[in-house]
Amino acid sequence: MMELRINVPEVKEYIKGIAEAPGKIFQFVRYNVKESVGKYLSELMEAELSVFIGRERYQRDKGRGGEL
Repeated sequence: MMELRINVPEVKEYIKGIAEAPGKIFQFVRYNVKESVGKYLSELMEAELSVFIGRERYQRDKGRGGEL
């Protein structure tokens, strides 16, 4: 379960800032989307590589004496 805490004065400040410069909200959205997509793609690529290679990142292959 996720908990959401709201600070009313902070929310008022955000709303005031958006009213003064509506274009700023797109900067926030763009940044959040870019960050979320980057994180998702990194985790997906790591998972795909783990399946393809057959081992986790930095895990050594014990069948070959610990050598890579």
